[in-house]
Amino acid sequence: MNTLDLLLQLDESKLKKPSKEVEMKRLSELIGEKVIFKVEALTPIKMEEIQEMCMNDDMENINITELQLLTSIEGVKEPNLKSKELMDKFEVYSPKDLIRKILLPGEIITLYNIIGDLSGFDGGAVEEVKNS
Repeated sequence: MNTLDLLLQLDESKLKKPSKEVEMKRLSELIGEKVIFKVEALTPIKMEEIQEMCMNDDMENINITELQLLTSIEGVKEPNLKSKELMDKFEVYSPKDLIRKILLPGEIITLYNIIGDLSGFDGGAVEEVKNS
């Protein structure tokens, strides 16, 4: 059976975005209970939007820090980092300010990397087939 036929048999309901739960160990230690973030892969459209927002004025360079922040905000599904209640609690006015206030830079980068892996950037998502 060829690849087209295989894809035509694919049940579209199985095309769900991969997700994962991760413990934020430092926050867990501070609170005394496990703090779990649910993270999810981004769609190609969302990834493109984020990349466009992170382009410098010359449209040639991406602001990596901004890319990591926005990817983390969009990829973390629980807790909702856009929650007005959370922003009010920590006296900040934007999700970017919130994530900077509650997470350390290394934690943001780790979340970014996990979301990237879930989104297919782990290097194992596609494999070259060698002709024999």
